Amino acid sequence: MERKPVVVVLHGPSGVGKDTVIDRLREKTGIHRALSSTSRAPRPGEIDGVSYYFLSAAEFEAKIQADEFAEYARVYNDWKGVEKSEILPYLDAGTDVIIRTDVQGARTWRRRLAGAVFIFLMAEDRDVLRTRLIERNTEDGDSLATRLEELEKELEDIPNNDYVVLNQDARLDEAVCEIERIIERERTNPERPIPHLVA
Repeated sequence: MERKPVVVVLHGPSGVGKDTVIDRLREKTGIHRALSSTSRAPRPGEIDGVSYYFLSAAEFEAKIQADEFAEYARVYNDWKGVEKSEILPYLDAGTDVIIRTDVQGARTWRRRLAGAVFIFLMAEDRDVLRTRLIERNTEDGDSLATRLEELEKELEDIPNNDYVVLNQDARLDEAVCEIERIIERERTNPERPIPHLVA
């Protein structure tokens, strides 16, 4: 049976642990994370080329004009997107790719990326998510309020995904193993086309 590379589009509410899950998955499987570019300033501890590609607004807009992005949008008043070079060469080499995004990005990827597998990462419940966001202490008051409002928009998108995976406190490996099983299943899924960008 044909084994196809898999593109996973992973999204879920802020504070659900997307980065932690992806980091562990990369350690275990070697999946390529399609790193996003952003025009916002780095937060403390973030590294260019590791956390994001940090671009000025002018640099980002020049790349838009040059058609270098597979997907992009304005998020919290900043540009954010994924360049084609973060996806296409890896698919051509038969390598699995994972894209971390938000609900707005997921909607765009459903139009732009045929054959992708959409996974919604969820915590036990809304209260756990709110607690994680507050305890993370990386947002100012206004930004935190905005992210808490976005939580409900993310949750409304659950039915539009192929899978929902729970990332419960102290059970990270269970979530990672479940995503591994999903990827293995989808590599040989005859109903899923080989992933490709749609104009």
